Amino acid sequence: MTSLESNFVMPTIPQSIQTLFNDHQARLAAVSAAPGVVGLSLDLDQMSATYLSKAVPILVRPKYAANSNTGTSPEDKISSLASSVSRLSKQVRPLAPNDAFYSAFTSGSVAAAQDVFPSIFGLTMPS
Repeated sequence: MTSLESNFVMPTIPQSIQTLFNDHQARLAAVSAAPGVVGLSLDLDQMSATYLSKAVPILVRPKYAANSNTGTSPEDKISSLASSVSRLSKQVRPLAPNDAFYSAFTSGSVAAAQDVFPSIFGLTMPS
C-alpha cells in the first residue's frame, strides 16, 4: 500500500451533501453573474435544485438500505429506516445555507427512503 492509498479517506455522507450544497451554490452564483439570462435564470436555478435533489438519493440510498436491513421484522426494518432518515436530516440541517437547500435535500432523502421501503418486504418496484 502506498502512502497515497493509506491516506485516502472516503467523505462521510454529510460531507458529500455539503459538497452538493457548495456545487449548487456555485451554479446559482454563475447563473446570477451571467449576462443576458434574466428570462431563463429561474429555470436554470430550478434545474440546479432538481439536480441537487436527484443527487441526494444516489448518496443516501445505500446507507438507508443497509440500516433497514439490520432489523429482523418488517417493523424493525421500517423503524431503522426512519431512524436513519431522521439522523441524517439532523446532521445535514446545519449544513444547508437556507431552507431551499434543505428542502432539496429533504426531497431527495425522502425519495431514497421510498425507494428502500418496498425492499423491506422483498418487493421491487415495477418499471
